[in-house]
Amino acid sequence: MRGSALRRHSAALARLVDHYGRTASADLCWMYGQGSVMAGLTEDSDLDLVLVWVTDIPSAPTLPGQSSLAEHAGLALEQSHLDGYDVDVMHVPRSTLENWMSELERGDGWTGSAWPLPIYVAAGLAESELLLDPTGLGMEYRSRVQVPAARLVSSVRQHLEATLPGYVEELDRAGERQNRWLHAHLAVELHKLIYTAWFLFERHYPPFPKYLPQWYERFGMDSGIRSLEAMYWAARDPAEETTALESLAAAVLNLREPAVGVSRRSDAT
Repeated sequence: MRGSALRRHSAALARLVDHYGRTASADLCWMYGQGSVMAGLTEDSDLDLVLVWVTDIPSAPTLPGQSSLAEHAGLALEQSHLDGYDVDVMHVPRSTLENWMSELERGDGWTGSAWPLPIYVAAGLAESELLLDPTGLGMEYRSRVQVPAARLVSSVRQHLEATLPGYVEELDRAGERQNRWLHAHLAVELHKLIYTAWFLFERHYPPFPKYLPQWYERFGMDSGIRSLEAMYWAARDPAEETTALESLAAAVLNLREPAVGVSRRSDAT
C-alpha cells in the first residue's frame, strides 16, 4: 500500500478485505482498489473498490451495514459510508473485464464517453492494489496492462496522424469566424486525443483526467511536452490555441512507441 493516504484508510480497508474474504467465497475472482486514494494522490476522497466475479454480479447489497446497489449495463455500483469513509464498489463479471481487455488489445476501447471506458479501466487496474486474489487471476490481469497494447498504440497514432490536419483546418475556420464555442469544442476533442496518445507513447494507459498534473509527476512525463501544454493553456486567442495544439501534437507524435512486452513496474504489492 502507498504512503500515508492508505495508512489512514487501512482499518476500513482491512475490514472490507476480511468481510469479502469471509462472505464472497468461490464466487469472487478477485478484489482490487483503485483511484486517487489507492494511488496516493490524495487522502480526501472515496475508497474505490472493484470486485470481479466468476459469473454473475450480486443482485443484493454486499457491503457491511447499509448500502445502495444500482445495476447498469451488466455492472453494479454499490455505495455506502463505512467507518467515516465513503465507499464505492463496482461489481464486474470476469467475462466483462476480459471483453474490455480484448477490446484494447484489438486497438479499440478508447473512444467515446460510455462508462466505464475500457482504457480508463486498464489505467486504474495498472496502478491498483490487489486486496484479494485467491487464484492469482488479479495479478495476471494487472500484469497484462502494465504496458499498453501494441495495436492500441498503433491505432491511436494512426488516428492522430490522420485527423490532425483536418482538426487544424476546422479550428482555423472556427477562429476566423469567431465561433468560439465550436473552436472550444474541437480543441477539447483534439486535446483529448493528444493526451491519450501522449500517455500511450510514454508507456502508460491514460488515467481519468481528474488528477492529471499529479499523474504527470508520478509517471515522469516528458518535460518538453508538459511545457508545450502549458503554452496551450496560456494562449489568449483561438489562433494561439490552434498553433499550440498543433505543436503539442507534433511533439507527441515524435515520441517513440513503447517496447512491446517490457513491464514498467513489479507486480509485488
